[in-house]
Amino acid sequence: MGEHVRIAVTGYGAVTPYGVGVSVFWDSIVAGRSAVRPMSDPELSTWSPVAAEAIDFDPSEHLARKLLNDTDRFTQMALVAATEAFADAGLTDAGGRRLLPDLPGEGVGIALGSAFGGIQSFNAAAAKLTAGAGRVSPRLVPKSIPNAAAAAIAMQYGIQGPVVTYATACASSANAVGEAAGWLRAGMVDVVLAGGAECLFAPAVLAGLRASGALATSGPGDPSTWSRPFDVDRSGMVMGEGAAFVVLERLDQALARGARVRAELAGYGTSNDAYHETSPHPEGRGAVLAMRRALRDAGIGPADVDYINAHATATPAGDRAEALALAELFGEHLARIPVSSIKGAVGHMLGTAGVIESIACIRALETGWLPPTLHCDKPDPLAPPDLVPHRARRQAIRRALSNSFGFGGQNGVLVWQAI
Repeated sequence: MGEHVRIAVTGYGAVTPYGVGVSVFWDSIVAGRSAVRPMSDPELSTWSPVAAEAIDFDPSEHLARKLLNDTDRFTQMALVAATEAFADAGLTDAGGRRLLPDLPGEGVGIALGSAFGGIQSFNAAAAKLTAGAGRVSPRLVPKSIPNAAAAAIAMQYGIQGPVVTYATACASSANAVGEAAGWLRAGMVDVVLAGGAECLFAPAVLAGLRASGALATSGPGDPSTWSRPFDVDRSGMVMGEGAAFVVLERLDQALARGARVRAELAGYGTSNDAYHETSPHPEGRGAVLAMRRALRDAGIGPADVDYINAHATATPAGDRAEALALAELFGEHLARIPVSSIKGAVGHMLGTAGVIESIACIRALETGWLPPTLHCDKPDPLAPPDLVPHRARRQAIRRALSNSFGFGGQNGVLVWQAI
């Protein structure tokens, strides 16, 4: 990220299909638990029979009644994940609800990724009008616009720095994290809360994804195994939901204040396939370009990467394109680099995918455990040779690369490094 300005991760927080907190997320991933289950809503199951829902997340346990009424579910998840991230970084008071007095709001920024925003609120209002109602809530637009979550966090903590929402499909939070590093390098702010939030369990979204052939609507055996990254029998992605954030600071500042530095954001690359609305370039050209840019930004080569967290959504075209891109860029080195996808466990959290998978990379750096690729019983012949199949693996690493590739040809790649 430039030798003179190194970027540190000093905190993280998450709401995932496993519940609230990074610890429950990581413990479940390492244990090989699948969060995929039959869709709880009978109407939504028409289009998506399985999903990775955050069933144990009850926003009323964390947020005041007025805030609940004024926010969509994706904002509620974002608020709870942000609270954990700021507290983990040691930047909030004992109650966890206010930034420390010596951290002025104008010195803090928020970079948040979300593909759609408050689609559940929008869907509920549309259903109400269709049923004959003459009006909707005056809160509808501010609840459902994509920047609603970032704005709510800013109001909660008095944040007056740049507050920007990135909508680049599945790459949204990866782009948010990468772009946030630029704010720190430029001296715009001292701290950035960077991440994503998404909840797309709404009929129109799921129906559209099913019509495009992106969703898994069947699978072998247990429905919890239907998300099958890199497997020859993969049939599509399983939708997940959640929010996650990392707290980024300049490394010198973090060390000066005595912060616990969890990892370093060493590189960022982004590109566009310029190929198709939904399909990736069949040879993964855009993916190669983004990965190459991330490695160059980090000042390293393919041989310096110890682990790759693949985007691998379990769509036939997507997994194939990523496999070809990895083979082209890493060449003979790929034979010794573990590559796994956590989407077999948590499904595809879309706008949150890049940051929750980055947190998995950071936890791998911290703990020496690599997250597994679940349900890949028969690996595609094109897949990377080491997929960390079925079970987590004890293996110390120094650098991890995280891929995020989305509709519209959007690509975001991050390189994480141990301190």
